[in-house]
Amino acid sequence: MYHRTRWIPARMWPGVLLLCLLCGSCDDHPSATGVTESDSAGVRILTSHGAGWASESSWQLELDLNVGSLDGPNSFARLRDVAPRRAGGFWVLDSQERRVRAFDESGTEMLAFGRPGQGPGELGFVDHVAELPDGSIVVGGSGPISLHRFDADGGHVSSTTLPDSVFRPRREATTAAGPPAGPSFGRWRVAKDGAVFVQTVVVEADEERVVRNDVLFRLAEDGGRAVRLSVWGAAVMDGGPGGELRLLEPDAAWSPLEGGGAWFTAGSVYELRRLDPAGQATTVVRRPGPRLEVTGSIKRAVREKLGRRMDSDFERALLDRAVFPEHLPATLGLWAAESAGELWVGVVDPSSTWNYERANAWDIFEVGGAFLGRMAMPASFRPTRVTGEHVYGIWLDELDVPHARRYRILRERE
Repeated sequence: MYHRTRWIPARMWPGVLLLCLLCGSCDDHPSATGVTESDSAGVRILTSHGAGWASESSWQLELDLNVGSLDGPNSFARLRDVAPRRAGGFWVLDSQERRVRAFDESGTEMLAFGRPGQGPGELGFVDHVAELPDGSIVVGGSGPISLHRFDADGGHVSSTTLPDSVFRPRREATTAAGPPAGPSFGRWRVAKDGAVFVQTVVVEADEERVVRNDVLFRLAEDGGRAVRLSVWGAAVMDGGPGGELRLLEPDAAWSPLEGGGAWFTAGSVYELRRLDPAGQATTVVRRPGPRLEVTGSIKRAVREKLGRRMDSDFERALLDRAVFPEHLPATLGLWAAESAGELWVGVVDPSSTWNYERANAWDIFEVGGAFLGRMAMPASFRPTRVTGEHVYGIWLDELDVPHARRYRILRERE
């Protein structure tokens, strides 16, 4: 077939180059890494089109530390968090025993502290443990939202219950449903430099309605002030007796960064936002692709799974009329491995077994937007941290006995 070529006279080149710069068309094509870059009101937009690694070069996970047993000294009641330990090994948080335990590289317990209660050194419901740069340990909890600090030997330093003023609603009028309740839920994360973040629920009210928002805060060191980084998931409540159970709805995920910012995804679309310390988006990473449909078989499986946990007629009635979205969430988790310059995004991979609750695979990106590939997680394993070298998390064996685990990331086949 003959293609006619039309040449542009040299005298027109400056105008053509200027047009490219003005309209951005010169940057609309994917780079060698499969990333298209554009700008929107000063926000850097990175759209990833790459296919990722080939199967023969895909990354692997190699188990290198495991602690857990049915009974005995290495047994756990209810594992809630597993976190890196600077001296090697990991920290383990048992939310039922209200206890923090440290294990070294050989899996030997080196330290344990904490007990149930509300007094000094005592813990309520807790879901996060982290070691700070100075060697101290923080434990985050809910009901009320509290942050507990311990020294390197497990001695209690302080416990701060965050005051309602930190999360004070913008409008505080009482509605027919009564005054809005204060926040009691907190999802904690601590950045490598010690900056503390918490996700909680803020209820804002006026004379006619109560609006429930999920909000991500970064806290000041004294715990008395907070910066709102993101607000999402607004739900309007009228306080009536009716209720609605919504299943498989998107849930936001976020990962704190040194310096006070965070990576954030709302879960409804495949979009990752880097937030600066003031909560403003500076970079957006997108990966276009088809959404997975919530099929009838998925609905039946979810109802069956949840039905085994429900005892009352009220709960079963809610489950019978549960509402499902048209599509599964686009994302189900997010970890920023800063030292490796990577983003790990939890997703549902239809080619692998999925338990209908959390991600069964993780998409891995460079922070510059390049898609590296997708990694399936070991069966029955839930990641709780991703660092440059390791993935930490909780694994359930065939008897549902919890184990604390650490996997080494093999970025090259050995």
